Amino acid sequence: MSPNPHDDLTAPHKQTHSTGSLRAYVTSLRGYPSPAWKAAIACVLAMALSPAASSATITFFVGPVARDFGWSQSRTLTILNIPIIAAPLILPLAGRWVDRWGTRAVAVPCVALYGVFTAAVALAGGNAVFLLLPMLASALCGYIGIMGLTYKVVAEWFPGHRGMGYSLFIGGATSLGGAVIAPLCQLSIDGFGWRQTYLLFALCILVIVFPAQYFLLTEPTRDPADLAAKKDGRRPKELPGMPLGAVLRTRAWLVTVAAIVLTAGVATSVRSNAVSLFGERGYSPTTVSLSLSVLLVASFVGMFLAGVAMDRSKSPRAFVPFVACLVVGTVVIFTARGGTWALLLAMGLLGVVMGAESSVAPYLASRYFGMRAFAQVQGITLIIITLLGVGLTPTLVQAAAEATGSFNAPLIALTGASVLTLALVFLLPRYPADEQREVAVADEATHSETV
Repeated sequence: MSPNPHDDLTAPHKQTHSTGSLRAYVTSLRGYPSPAWKAAIACVLAMALSPAASSATITFFVGPVARDFGWSQSRTLTILNIPIIAAPLILPLAGRWVDRWGTRAVAVPCVALYGVFTAAVALAGGNAVFLLLPMLASALCGYIGIMGLTYKVVAEWFPGHRGMGYSLFIGGATSLGGAVIAPLCQLSIDGFGWRQTYLLFALCILVIVFPAQYFLLTEPTRDPADLAAKKDGRRPKELPGMPLGAVLRTRAWLVTVAAIVLTAGVATSVRSNAVSLFGERGYSPTTVSLSLSVLLVASFVGMFLAGVAMDRSKSPRAFVPFVACLVVGTVVIFTARGGTWALLLAMGLLGVVMGAESSVAPYLASRYFGMRAFAQVQGITLIIITLLGVGLTPTLVQAAAEATGSFNAPLIALTGASVLTLALVFLLPRYPADEQREVAVADEATHSETV
């Protein structure tokens, strides 16, 4: 089914990056056309059932799968984690397809395959390969059809509210989806079994996500010639911005990636090793569990605040206060010894910056480099953050603690890394000159609306 011909599929007006009043910023949301909001709904539904959201359910499958196949829990956990670790490697290729062929052309078939391969997991026999292959295919299709394009959809449809869009439509949807799916998954496994749970999850993908991608997902057409090009099977004109090769050589990209990797690495290391780290400092598991809940709530707050702050700022240094939370949080953790409020404060600060960094990286990419290779740039950036920040750093911190006999040395290193991150944010260059002109135009328009 094609989009409604009466819908306005042209690019939204450049109400970009307004630094006017907060009321004008919120009011300007009404200026986006109906297809933009339909695409946002499609993104929210897709992210809520994406591989990133469903990763929160892995812990519930370990025991039942291990018992069913007669495996150890460590072996089972390793098998279940492989697709989550390997699937993001497809993102640069997915980004290339999205940049070339468009979001809907990639999303629709990949989401259909995502549902089919998820259902196929339920049919796997006792061989590890037969279980791993459909799981890996499911994750790859999910990452291509969902994770590889939602950032671009939001960036193109909501140019003046990209930060807020990344926070609510992507980060918030993923977190909320995981929070809802996890207990439902546990209930389903207890009541029906793990195989039937995979079938139910596949059904949700095919009944909820696939129709949303098919009927609601669109992207704006910025040039009438693009319609003719797509109709004739030709490649549309490229969007404004830098090519991938040029982006990867810029100081802006290198500094952004370094800062986000360090931010994710410090915060994730504390979260992943929380029980042993804080247990060494005199905290009970119950108190640590409470602090992790505070971190999760604070991450929602950080996502939203960072999105609004970046949208309304003329400078990338709007990220500075959030990185300052990282510095203060690690210092408080290093000095905390059994005080509950100190622990809750530290984890709250880390939660704020964890939520913020998930929005800031794609936002900076769109501001610095434009939309020409945005999906590819975002894919490569996510891979580096996942492998180095989320994957490697917490493991190194745990290994260092075991080697030295305490977390004191690793915490000193994490505190130093947080200070380095703060310095890197100050090294971020100004936004390109054309972006500055758009800010001036948007400010003038906002001022005239409020007079």
